[in-house]
Amino acid sequence: MKKKGKASKIACVGLLASALTFNNYSIMFDAKADTVSNSSANSQVVILTKDSTVDRTIEQFEDQNKDAALTDVQEKIENKEIQVDVTDSSKDTVFDEDTSIFADATEVEGNSQYQKVLKQELNDGNRVFLYGDVSAEEYKDILGLDKITVDNDSAGDLEFGSSDDEIKSNIAEDKNSKVKEDEFFKDTESKFTSHIIGYTLDDSKELQFIDISVNNFDGDGKSIPNSESMLMQEVMSTQSEILDAENEHLADEAENNKTSMIGVKKAHATNVRVKDTYNLVAKGYRLGLLVARMDTDYHLYKQNSDGNKKYDYFTLKPVTQVHSYKGIWAGSILTDIDVPSDSDHLDTWAPMGDRGGAKMSVSLGFPFNISAGMSFSESLVLDDRSSLAYDYARWQIKDSAIELNQNISGTTFNPVAGWASTGTYATVGLKVVGSFSNYITLTTKTKVTYDY
Repeated sequence: MKKKGKASKIACVGLLASALTFNNYSIMFDAKADTVSNSSANSQVVILTKDSTVDRTIEQFEDQNKDAALTDVQEKIENKEIQVDVTDSSKDTVFDEDTSIFADATEVEGNSQYQKVLKQELNDGNRVFLYGDVSAEEYKDILGLDKITVDNDSAGDLEFGSSDDEIKSNIAEDKNSKVKEDEFFKDTESKFTSHIIGYTLDDSKELQFIDISVNNFDGDGKSIPNSESMLMQEVMSTQSEILDAENEHLADEAENNKTSMIGVKKAHATNVRVKDTYNLVAKGYRLGLLVARMDTDYHLYKQNSDGNKKYDYFTLKPVTQVHSYKGIWAGSILTDIDVPSDSDHLDTWAPMGDRGGAKMSVSLGFPFNISAGMSFSESLVLDDRSSLAYDYARWQIKDSAIELNQNISGTTFNPVAGWASTGTYATVGLKVVGSFSNYITLTTKTKVTYDY
């Protein structure tokens, strides 16, 4: 396990070697020999490829791309905080500590040599990313992992990439119950997929698990294939955000150390936070240009002392923010939380009931004890579609001036839902949909599971 908080020594290695007869990529390395060094105080991005077009793509991004949405990444490159090198790797390679390795999922799948090397890098505490059309479940299968878990410093782990069959089996075994045939599993039959999945076994690192979907649209809002330049752009953007998260963590640690020296103590809370911030990211491109982004963090809370022997009580609080660029407008956010087990039930949610305004309160009473508020730059309309009968909490928020098609870019929406769970395996489905102008729609989906 590597040392904690080494934000200044993150490296990123993209593995992109083009096959001679196919329009895709392969990885060119075998045993470990030479070292990719990250001894500088900056973040290094090394893209290993035989494809000469990648070098030109990176140069265009550095020198010609004037996309305001990518200013932060470009400034990091210009200031040498992120150093980008494209190289033809004809020799065996050693990846230094705190390395992020990017590889094409289609090339790793079915290739035992690549899988062996990447799994070893995971065991060494490095980040391993697979990109392409890939889900968390496929990531786990391709790299031969039994589970993808995030440690929460508590009795139990949050799991990602669980298959429908695994969740159904866990529910049946733990709760002696069956699963409702609702959208929780129907959604998995859709064409939704992610495009960058990253994971590290080093639980001291920020963003231990990363899930990003990249969506490209034509001028009429129809989906078209992602381009190489978009994926390279996302490789660098992802590395930039990892660097930001690690530096923010270091700043928080420094502040906590400062306050602890003057005797400030945290108040005892009635709830236990069992999930650090987890970011679901969906990005929308129009004709290759970034025009929309939707970020969803979520927090899972377990009630500490409800006194009920049959149920444990949980609260899920997703926090979603939408942004739009280049003349595209953000129109609405839909958040959907589904309770799949027959033995569990939705208890309450907030906001409850249709409403409108520039401010909304979010509050759940005992045993959940959660409260928060939302403030918007303008008056918005909330459509509450939740159902106790079908055990789902569902809301859509949009601008009140529907006929004027107002832009809600920058809006943050953070509803909450509380449910009662039997056994020791708690799970709900979370789906968030952002609707934008020009028929652009971004979707993020995950199954939130907590085995305790």
